[in-house]
Amino acid sequence: MRPYCGIDFGTSNSAVCLGDAAGLRLVPVEGEAVTLPSALFFNFETHAVAFGRDAVAQYLDGYEGRLMRALKSILGSSLIGETTQIGAGRKDFRSLIGLYIAHLKARAESLAGQPIEDVVLGRPVHFVDGDETADQRAEAELRGIAEAQGFKNIAFEYEPLAAARDYAEGLRREEIVLVVDIGGGTSDFSVLKLGYAREILANAGVHIGGTDFDTRLSLNTAMRDLGYRSQLKSGLDMPGLYYHQLAAWHLINFLYTQKVMSGVRQLHHQAADRRLTARFLEVLETQGGHAVAARIEAAKIALSEAPAYVADFTAVSHGWTREITREALMHSVKSDVERVVATAIACVRERAGLAADRVQTLFMTGGSTALPGFEIAMQAAFPSARLYYGDRFSSVASGLGLAARARFGADENREI
Repeated sequence: MRPYCGIDFGTSNSAVCLGDAAGLRLVPVEGEAVTLPSALFFNFETHAVAFGRDAVAQYLDGYEGRLMRALKSILGSSLIGETTQIGAGRKDFRSLIGLYIAHLKARAESLAGQPIEDVVLGRPVHFVDGDETADQRAEAELRGIAEAQGFKNIAFEYEPLAAARDYAEGLRREEIVLVVDIGGGTSDFSVLKLGYAREILANAGVHIGGTDFDTRLSLNTAMRDLGYRSQLKSGLDMPGLYYHQLAAWHLINFLYTQKVMSGVRQLHHQAADRRLTARFLEVLETQGGHAVAARIEAAKIALSEAPAYVADFTAVSHGWTREITREALMHSVKSDVERVVATAIACVRERAGLAADRVQTLFMTGGSTALPGFEIAMQAAFPSARLYYGDRFSSVASGLGLAARARFGADENREI
């Protein structure tokens, strides 16, 4: 039997589900872990490329090199055709994403014991909001990248529909389900009638996810310690562009140029409080942006359970710590959460043509469903629905494996 796989290439984390004669199973992609942080680290000292947790660890351990995260965010943007400095040379973003996809493919092939040519790739409902042309271009880019890594038969499935497959496997009754997939880069929804058959009633999505929540929290906390929203000597507000870039995972590396450094030094000399901008310069000069972002992400995760968290930035700048509260996080992401919930409501009411009380189950998946306040907001919008949590990090991959089995598996399993 020829092997096949489903790949959930995520903004923050990725996973692979392999199907072959032994059946369907999630692939150990880093040690025994079945999820892999979507990160690459080019280690200039060892001249090797690290992936996932190892990539982040090497960066935080202080190895000289270049960390890349949230590469999925590049798809559908103008950046996909550009190059970025990696050591003495430059690499284009297609090849960087390709390296990561190739690594996932290699892990699956190692488990299968033979090459894999058939794949179902997950995709958000919208790579790009409100731009169908850019959305189609993003899918075409991802298809081309997958083909370049040796995949020959490539199909796509919306990520929330894949999660629904995973949920429907164990369903023994008919019900209306709203799949809520809040990932690192997008929030996606599917309304389905599941049970004896699968009927897709509506799909919707918005380009807001966990990395956006990181950005909002960073701007309201860490970036304030670097001069964001402070004033210049002239009384004008400090320009915010560089801070927005430093707070966004996929834009941090664009700050490490002489042109940007020159611009920040000029702002430093014009700043009313130069202690803050001096720390900003220190972060850029030591290329500590990803370390700051990692601690903000850790704070966001910790605040799902704790009322407060002390973010320790001392490895970036001596003496720099900040207490971040759950209230600060919820305030920071309030408008984003409202947009996400509004998209879910519109998916049910406008696209599916159903009243909110017709939804019987909210199937929640994606790491960002753990965001404080999000569950409460969704329950308020759909008060009649019960909550059901799938595996936050692997439900989509498992569903993509089921989709791959239906498309590429043994004849008796194939969809007609």
